[in-house]
Amino acid sequence: MLKRIESSLNCRAIKTISLMLITVIFLSSCTAESDNSIKNQAPIFTSSANFSILDDILYTGYQAKAIDEDLDNITYSISGGTDQSRFVIDSTSGKLSFISRPDFSIPQDKNRDNEYEIEISATDDNQAIARLNFKLSILGQNVFLRIPIVVHVLYQDTPTDESNISNEKILSQIAVLNKDYRKNNSDLSNTPTEFKSVIADINIEFEMASVDPNGLPTQGVTRTQDLTYGDSSKIPFSDQGGKDAWPTDQYLNIWLIDGANRHGKVRVAGRGQFPGGDPLTDGVIVAYQAFGTIAPLAFSQELHLGRTTTHEIGHWLNLRHIDGGYSCEKDDGVSDTPLTSTGFSKHPSYPMYSCGSSDMFMNFMTPSVADNELLMFTQGQKDRIHAVFLPNGGRHSLYNNLRK
Repeated sequence: MLKRIESSLNCRAIKTISLMLITVIFLSSCTAESDNSIKNQAPIFTSSANFSILDDILYTGYQAKAIDEDLDNITYSISGGTDQSRFVIDSTSGKLSFISRPDFSIPQDKNRDNEYEIEISATDDNQAIARLNFKLSILGQNVFLRIPIVVHVLYQDTPTDESNISNEKILSQIAVLNKDYRKNNSDLSNTPTEFKSVIADINIEFEMASVDPNGLPTQGVTRTQDLTYGDSSKIPFSDQGGKDAWPTDQYLNIWLIDGANRHGKVRVAGRGQFPGGDPLTDGVIVAYQAFGTIAPLAFSQELHLGRTTTHEIGHWLNLRHIDGGYSCEKDDGVSDTPLTSTGFSKHPSYPMYSCGSSDMFMNFMTPSVADNELLMFTQGQKDRIHAVFLPNGGRHSLYNNLRK
């Protein structure tokens, strides 16, 4: 007669002992798993419980993150806190946003101290929950980022040519940028009333680089004879007659070239590279005739107020033209710049309408209009710019290097 006795545990090895005609099988080296499943583990938060941002921004830049040892899916929610009504959170990504823009000067949190307190929950597939007591601090309108600029002057023929522009002309452009990107331009009041509520301070400033890539003092200007012979692809390369970029994760590179054709008219005033492109060519190219507010300038083409560089840096910061490529079916990815299908003249006459709404032709990202018609950025454009500096953004490495 054969009798087998088996443990109810799940085991790895078997020992067999024979005793007379009875064989008893013992199961040994068993796992800890019982007849019932292991108790489900709650997720564990890995993101910080504290975060700080500037005011006037909807997406906070904070992303709740948790891990689950059981490899369950995790759902995020706002489950409590004195200021929970002020926020929404993406249930899948954990990205946290304000419902309405915070204003540092008028605190909207419960304690009126610009310290917003909420409870964030992470729930797995088996309804196990982890909770994080989170505090978000609003810092006010400090400068979000100050970006160092290096200007590569590619002059024609000899150093005495007018294309070898003065440092004063270069500094006049920096002054324009800091007014336009901080909502301090003197012509801002010309913005039509219907668009004034969305005008934004981008909260970014620019300065000439004071330290070069080797750690040496600099004025942030290089001067090189242009030997590219009109081939714009060679501009960012010293060995092809142009000038190599300084590290693009530390500086904004601007190359100044002769943009005029044989009739003396500027062909292309500027070009800006969008984030995510080749770092060797990353930056902005501008015709010296459209750069700054000091002569030489293309006055007859009304490229005399430095708005070409404001516009091209907008591309460098991930802004697109607001005209939609002259189609109501194409958008610039910004909610508060109306769809536009109009091709504008140098001086559009307000109001103009297309795509069922008034055209915002005075936006800095409108192409082709005269410099004195360009007046403003919007809140949505500000959000899009700031997003490029977030961990998944195309200029996050620049942000990290500049905030060290």
